Amino acid sequence: MTDIKKAIFVHGAWADSDCWDKARALIEAGGVATSVVHLPLTRFSEDVAAVAEALEAESGSVLLVGHSYGGAVITQAGVHKNVAGLVYINAFVPDVGESALGLTALVAPSPMSGELRPDEKGFLSLTHTGVFEGFAQDVSEQEKVALFKNQRPTSAEALSTPVTEAGWHSKPSWYLLATQDNAIPPELQSMFVTKIGAVQATVDAGHCSMISQPGAVAELVLRAAL
Repeated sequence: MTDIKKAIFVHGAWADSDCWDKARALIEAGGVATSVVHLPLTRFSEDVAAVAEALEAESGSVLLVGHSYGGAVITQAGVHKNVAGLVYINAFVPDVGESALGLTALVAPSPMSGELRPDEKGFLSLTHTGVFEGFAQDVSEQEKVALFKNQRPTSAEALSTPVTEAGWHSKPSWYLLATQDNAIPPELQSMFVTKIGAVQATVDAGHCSMISQPGAVAELVLRAAL
């Protein structure tokens, strides 16, 4: 896959594109250009459309890299002709008819799952405990505070909408499995790897591995690209 010159990063729920900054710096130092997509987190279709718009702006082949819920988004968007491969960073990997939220029923609930709070408009937010002990237990205290303060409420509709196409059926895929993930259980991540036949790497990290272990993320993306 030596024709890959760029990786496009897609964040997950309750996050924004800044979460990729550490890993992107390492990847660009390794010779691969990067860009990010800022998901609205309002509806699944709108999130996929945001990625599709970024892909339309590219003239060559790219990797799509998705974290958490972003894995569902890149699964749908990954059928685009400009996508050469998919890289999942402790992410959900649905098949046609499956949603990110629906996949959580396949295993016992994660420590984070009980820390979601809905508002009157159908958006979910994480409690302090949900961020500090579930979403990002192994990042610095300063980063935990910032993640909690800046978290973006995410539509329950987005999380529960099934995909209608799955790019991993026709595109090569890679998966970084985080062994200490308190949001998407490692057992579930392992099931995804087996389901899609992904090239697997493993990192001793929590859910926000791109923040706590950016080197592992960069290594896998560069491996996929080069």
